Amino acid sequence: MEQEREMCIALNALARSHCKDPAQFSYVGMQGKSIYIFNAFYGSKYTDFFCKVDSGEVIIMSRKKKFRRSVKYYIDENECGIIEYFPASCSENHSIRCCYPKSKKELKADKELEFWQKPIPDLLQEDQDAAMKVLQNRTAKSSETKPQDQPAE
Repeated sequence: MEQEREMCIALNALARSHCKDPAQFSYVGMQGKSIYIFNAFYGSKYTDFFCKVDSGEVIIMSRKKKFRRSVKYYIDENECGIIEYFPASCSENHSIRCCYPKSKKELKADKELEFWQKPIPDLLQEDQDAAMKVLQNRTAKSSETKPQDQPAE
């Protein structure tokens, strides 16, 4: 779990430092304990980037050391890694959160909590919308016309 959070921190720090979407980077592998290797199109060719996740800092370097950045992060009270790095050249200005993945039990508990926190009119509206959708599907199927035999001439 720690490794998944570290990988998320490394990938998002790398993406933010390039003003790109994290999906544009491919995970290549690991080197040692906390160095993650990603690959992306940079300049005029594909380049490997090495992201070393230390305590409170991600050091990013390209293979030939032409690109080097240091991105700070911190761990909040929910054990999530928070990156507040906003390069001037990027339009993205929101913090990045990397948390431990939730277990099925935690996801179920979150859904239950969300259900009980909804106001009753919202729950009734959701039920009514679902029932209307089912009814519309039924009437649409029954109103479909079947091809009729045409008389031969």
